[in-house]
Amino acid sequence: MSKQQIRAGQIVLFKGKGLVFSILSLLIAIVDSNWRGRKWKPWHCGILWRKDTGGWYVFEGYAPRSRLHFYANADLKDARFYNWVPFYPKAEVFLETHIDKPYDVAIYFWTGIQYLIRHYFNHRIPRLLDDRYTCWELISEYASFMGKPLQSRFDCPMIPDILKAIEKKERNP
Repeated sequence: MSKQQIRAGQIVLFKGKGLVFSILSLLIAIVDSNWRGRKWKPWHCGILWRKDTGGWYVFEGYAPRSRLHFYANADLKDARFYNWVPFYPKAEVFLETHIDKPYDVAIYFWTGIQYLIRHYFNHRIPRLLDDRYTCWELISEYASFMGKPLQSRFDCPMIPDILKAIEKKERNP
């Protein structure tokens, strides 16, 4: 785990790994030079929810349903943590209304189409709003719910865009 102080409400980004990450990351790198140049590429993400003995519960979009999942401190050693919004009681309402929502597997198709259209036509396609969530969609929805959106509600959440928004805030608090 990093030396920085971590606390509830922070967005946590996990380093990408595995075959699916490698393939999709390569596809993103074809059309996104910033992504291509990154040494540390995150993929999975969530919201730090509650500290417990030896680790943290993280609220995450995960197949088959969104969940609170315990990560031991050792599991968080390669993760990075970002302050986006303060954690306060309104966050509990978000958890209650978003826990156990279905995973949004169709977003991978739409995200791919979004990248191609943005790259070749310099135009965005609108996101279909529904009650299914990938991890990217869940943290994007969380940020909007808490009053500080990461991006337009109608854009497909994409990890490079999420990173750009977070890093811009880190540079200009």
